[in-house]
Amino acid sequence: MSRTADESPAPPAGESADAGAEPPALPPREELERHPHHVLKDEGPGAPRVVRYDLPGGPVVLKEWLPSGSRLVDFWGHMILRREIRNYRVLDGTPGIPRFVGAYSDRCFVMAWVDAHPLKRKLPQDLKDRALVDLETKLEGLHARRFVHLDLHQKLNALVTPEGKVWFVDLGQGFDCSRNLFLKLLFPLMVRVDRRAIVKFRARYAPHMLPEADRDRLVERHKESRGKAWKHLHRRIRKRLTRP
Repeated sequence: MSRTADESPAPPAGESADAGAEPPALPPREELERHPHHVLKDEGPGAPRVVRYDLPGGPVVLKEWLPSGSRLVDFWGHMILRREIRNYRVLDGTPGIPRFVGAYSDRCFVMAWVDAHPLKRKLPQDLKDRALVDLETKLEGLHARRFVHLDLHQKLNALVTPEGKVWFVDLGQGFDCSRNLFLKLLFPLMVRVDRRAIVKFRARYAPHMLPEADRDRLVERHKESRGKAWKHLHRRIRKRLTRP
């Protein structure tokens, strides 16, 4: 099947394996729905729905915004999803970013599936250590391209393979700072936001990688319970805004 205008080009020759293999072509939406699929995330109206589809050319993930009925929530959601699509296009072929397959609209797009999972305490320590080293390397690569993620406080946005390689997802909060003058000025400050995620992940999953003098303070500051509290608050606010 030939590629549509909404699909990304092939990666440059010599691209790193961490950028992922060439993704399958984007099928028509009706054809996509006929393939075996599994819902990964569905929190209802006012949130993205995420579904894995098993295509002959390899598995892919569809992400689609579900309207809430609230103008404010839908405006915010559409803005974030449009930016996420744009960011996946810009970064396609970048190590640590899943390959962009295509978009059905400015509220629905498809990317390649990566066999990776969020960091967990029960993972072997050597795997977590390798992942955190790779996370910092990949993040430096994004920053070298003048891109900031800005949503790495959420551990679901940095996925780890069984080999300890890291993939970044949920790019809707991020910015390409390579062109806009205002973003160029803010870039150093936003890099600091991203780099705080490295400290947070080390505090939670590899405290031995922190400076000994600051270790206890940083571990206390980045307790996992604080992140869960913020997540629950975010869900309560969204439900209140989308309530009929």
